[in-house]
Amino acid sequence: MAENGPDKPIHVGVMGTWNWLEVAAELLRLAGMTCEVFDMRSRRQLMRWVMQGHWRRFDVIHHLWGGRRAQGVLFAALRKPVVWHWIGSDVLAFKAICRGGGGWRGGVTRTMIYRWSAMHLVDSPQLAEELASCGIPAEVVRLLPKTIEAQVYPLPDKPAVLSYWNPGSRDFYHAPLVLKLAESFPDVKFLIVGDDGAGLPAPGNVKFLGRLADLDDVYRQVSIYLRLVRHDSLSVMVLEAFARGRHVIYNMPCPFSVAAGTFEEVKGAMQRLVTVREPNQAGAEYVRRNYSVSREAENLKSAYARGLRGIVGHGSLR
Repeated sequence: MAENGPDKPIHVGVMGTWNWLEVAAELLRLAGMTCEVFDMRSRRQLMRWVMQGHWRRFDVIHHLWGGRRAQGVLFAALRKPVVWHWIGSDVLAFKAICRGGGGWRGGVTRTMIYRWSAMHLVDSPQLAEELASCGIPAEVVRLLPKTIEAQVYPLPDKPAVLSYWNPGSRDFYHAPLVLKLAESFPDVKFLIVGDDGAGLPAPGNVKFLGRLADLDDVYRQVSIYLRLVRHDSLSVMVLEAFARGRHVIYNMPCPFSVAAGTFEEVKGAMQRLVTVREPNQAGAEYVRRNYSVSREAENLKSAYARGLRGIVGHGSLR
């Protein structure tokens, strides 16, 4: 374990799901810790990281995506405390395992989660409830990026819709339903981020934007954010859309969004919202009132102080 005195910040290795690494790292830094980000997308990269001895530098590993078996077993063998930060679909997968699924691999995963974990964090109260049903206590620390703190933009002259999925999650995000909606609204532009559209037959009013580092310009171009998912935590894109005054159609409970899930429900919501010319000021105020990056960093600091007491020496959480 890295040596740290009462005035030396805890040093954290951040790894896991690539698109949340920098968000978690920024929260850790704001919470008074030092950290390094490791974007490792294969077991080969993980083993190289171990062989090079990088793990020795850290007091704790903060892993975005809970219950990764290979990583958990490795951290346990290295006697390195791990904080699992659960973000959504990982909880869905683990619920199947905690009911006894997965054979011997599931057994190893359960042992890793129940016995070899220093602490569990979750991105929303709903995920905390789901993990609690598996006997895992977890603290809510929301992964909030600075992009949720924005000003309200005027809506574009013509209504336009934003949606998200990637090539590996088209069914999870109900891509066929979104494309069917685009056919029903030929005069409305649909922008899809995260996917290049390869192999997808799509009407001419659909534009695939692929992966983008910054969505601010995209939010300016749309009036509606459409989010249809099979399972969800706190959607940062919903918060980003609200913060900029965009209207949201969502198949999960959320204040100041329009609830819709079936094709007919979403079509009806679209018919109403394409005529709206004023930004969603109530949604923007909801985000300003309830979500703050600095407050969440303080929440993370408190969670670390409680959850890692006696595990990570005497490092300062200043």
